[in-house]
Amino acid sequence: MIEAGKAFPAIVGALYVFGCGSPTSPSGVADVTSTSNVVNGHTHTANVPSSDQLHPADTTYTSSASLSHTHMVTLTTAQLTILASGGSVTVTSTASTVTGNHQHDFTFSGKKQ
Repeated sequence: MIEAGKAFPAIVGALYVFGCGSPTSPSGVADVTSTSNVVNGHTHTANVPSSDQLHPADTTYTSSASLSHTHMVTLTTAQLTILASGGSVTVTSTASTVTGNHQHDFTFSGKKQ
């Protein structure tokens, strides 16, 4: 007959062995949102998903609408990699003529979760 105290360590050891697989580690990267500088009395926001930072490739994002228009913001592979490491990048949007010919600057600051 096995004593309960002697069987318990064997079970714990078995759970430890089976529980030591390769768990999926968290990305450590968060979505990043930027609000542009104010131009012609308004701002826009743009969001960079964490998935784009983890698998960087040149990507163009559409800003939020303000005063009936949007802007496009492009981040390069290198800039997305900088964000993923917690760094910051500033990019200038495409131009719009809806409220006068203008562009906005967006500063994105990478975040770790």
